[in-house]
Amino acid sequence: MEGTSRSLPYTIRFVGLLGSHSIGRNPKFMATAVDLGRELIRRRISLAYGGGNVGLQGVVASTVSTNGGLVRGFIPGYIATRRVYGPTYGIEHTVSSNYYKYFEMNHAVEAFIVLPGGVDTMEGLFTLISWAFEGLHNRPIGLLNIYGYFNNLIKFLDDAVRQNFMSLSQRKLFISFFFVGELLEKLEFAKAFPGPGVSYNEFVNPGRLDLELHL
Repeated sequence: MEGTSRSLPYTIRFVGLLGSHSIGRNPKFMATAVDLGRELIRRRISLAYGGGNVGLQGVVASTVSTNGGLVRGFIPGYIATRRVYGPTYGIEHTVSSNYYKYFEMNHAVEAFIVLPGGVDTMEGLFTLISWAFEGLHNRPIGLLNIYGYFNNLIKFLDDAVRQNFMSLSQRKLFISFFFVGELLEKLEFAKAFPGPGVSYNEFVNPGRLDLELHL
């Protein structure tokens, strides 16, 4: 029926998390990380992350772990032995390098969520971007755009499409939103409908105008 809202079944069971081992300056970063952990628990989604107990990654992992969720930490052995980021929540998997951290996470999860972060976070994100270019994965990647943190990155991706350095189908893997629940809904949609066709807003609000916010 026109104007009737539809919802998606929860089909994502495991997400990979990229983000800082710092909590950042803006208190909204940490508060949103807690919200993300709680929403993963509510949806019964397990978490794979980069190990340790500090920063935004640690906040999400702690929230999931202390509320009974499954957590797997993938961390390079040379970092794990020195406990650079503290002990890992849940099951710790040591790997040989950051490259293999992303490699193992990519095989374990069905989608990725990226929190604000610095060089390490961008390394992981651009590794996933390059793998998507090479056809090595098609997992949707959600940018949790807290306080507009990823605005410049989103502009870069859009410019890459306009300049024919990136295909539209590759660009569609990257989903940005500032609310946790809506971002997860969009990841569910991208997993259920990976190809071109109906938009997320057309699906949830059939017959209505597309009012999607582009940050």
